[in-house]
Amino acid sequence: MKNSIARLLTWYTTRRRPSRPRRTPGSFNLDYHDVAFLSKSEESVLLSGWLIPASDPIGVVILCHGHGGSRRGMLRKAVMLNRYHFTALLFDFRASGSSGGRFRTLGLRETDDILGAVDFLKQEPHTRDLAILGVGQSMGGAALIRAAARSTDIQAVIAEAVFARLDTVLRRRVKFVVGPFVKPVVNSCYRIGAKKLGNEIYTMDPELDIASISPRPVMLIQDNLDFVCPRSDVNRLFEAAKEPKERWIVPRARHARAHSCAPKEYERRVTGFLIRSLCMKRGNEEQ
Repeated sequence: MKNSIARLLTWYTTRRRPSRPRRTPGSFNLDYHDVAFLSKSEESVLLSGWLIPASDPIGVVILCHGHGGSRRGMLRKAVMLNRYHFTALLFDFRASGSSGGRFRTLGLRETDDILGAVDFLKQEPHTRDLAILGVGQSMGGAALIRAAARSTDIQAVIAEAVFARLDTVLRRRVKFVVGPFVKPVVNSCYRIGAKKLGNEIYTMDPELDIASISPRPVMLIQDNLDFVCPRSDVNRLFEAAKEPKERWIVPRARHARAHSCAPKEYERRVTGFLIRSLCMKRGNEEQ
């Protein structure tokens, strides 16, 4: 019985989630380009996205959606960033939206998808001379932390509603389904997932990666009504991160809902952090 439940949970968590966006940047009167690029993983998965150029751009932001989502969930944030002269790259992670790939990997290979986005921006004429920054939520935020730890081309990171360790959040979610049988079911999920993904779940551990981002700045956003990635996860991440680092706790926000819960405060804090990060980068280059 436990193996059957574990197989069902693993299938549901990693299955393809194709979708087509109902809205595009054009719906907000923004110019944009449909783009495609390869993940930096061994499979070379083809990823689909939008590049939204800003007038007189001061930087380019990679927007990373969460598990079960797609680039359309990051569109309003891209519109906000455009007003502050940030070019934006929105893309669908593997096996999501319009991108290729056989299955989702809970952030393991999505990290490679972000590194593929970095390579694309470094070659794209509109963006190759711009500083690259990242904004991610939930799984996308966790993958962004791991990608920034591996690539110094990512100059600053904003991560919202992020887990400290994948095995902990999986155990928490499975407990809602199976109650006291969580331990044997989770252990079966690990074995099935490792066989399917070719990697161990416990290697997805942003808590161990986040310190490597320093001296580049990190901002963590905690949604205070988040039961998926509670405050304890952000506390662990914040303690593991090195300076410069910032944290914003959003009192009434649920999981990955800071922007919709407090839009004006979100805009002020996020754009302010990104602009300060660019100033810090320029100051370091001038020294």
